[in-house]
Amino acid sequence: MKVDGKVALITGGASGMGKGFAETLVAAGAKVCVVDFNSQCGEATVNELNTKHGDGKAIFCKCDVTSQTEFEEAFKRTKEVFGGIDIVVNNAGIGGESDDKWERVVDVNMKGTIRGTRLGMHDLSKDNGGNGGIIVNMASAGGINPNPFSPTYGCTKAGIVHATRCYAISEEAVKSGIRLMVLCPAFVDTPMLQNLSSGDGTQVIGGDMAKVNAFIEHIGVMSVEEVSAVFMEMIEDDSKNGLILRCAKKTGNQYCTLAVENV
Repeated sequence: MKVDGKVALITGGASGMGKGFAETLVAAGAKVCVVDFNSQCGEATVNELNTKHGDGKAIFCKCDVTSQTEFEEAFKRTKEVFGGIDIVVNNAGIGGESDDKWERVVDVNMKGTIRGTRLGMHDLSKDNGGNGGIIVNMASAGGINPNPFSPTYGCTKAGIVHATRCYAISEEAVKSGIRLMVLCPAFVDTPMLQNLSSGDGTQVIGGDMAKVNAFIEHIGVMSVEEVSAVFMEMIEDDSKNGLILRCAKKTGNQYCTLAVENV
């Protein structure tokens, strides 16, 4: 897909990887709706994008992805302002393994991503006036390989991987020309990782930050710009669908082509 002139909706778009994706897409000629629960951060990101690339390139929609109503409104406003949606990026995600956080992790990461995928499938569908397009769901290398420190987080990301690949071979996706991909980066230099590295033990089991930081050092940390580059590769290559792109600082990028049987 050539992104010039296309419209993207990005959840968790106010910071971290979501902001990086928004910057990359707008720089390539797309218009973007930044969807995030943090209004102050979201408005600042949109102002930055419009100042740098021209007025009207980006808008902000406040949305908690655990709310069906708020999520539907974000899709509706994007279409009203920009005339349609071509790219949906379900990027919003959190970490947390403590007794008071793990259920929220499931609600945001897994339920939020599936909710965004279902809304994307509906709005991109040719049966509903869409023109097809692409849905990119953000998972993690932790959703492919076991991580002893973050089992709930890893479980949600593994669920995203499988759900995305299932949707990719659905009849609705095929007949409407909707491609679905899942991006699985290892550690990335984002606010979530920075909070973890600084000692937020609520994000991991056991709270042994020395072991956690040693694990991070062993895997390596990618920049947001590096992840955004492989993200654009997925968007622009129309031959790829239903694949997992795993990327890590020390081992590079690899498409996982597990067998997929059409039903």
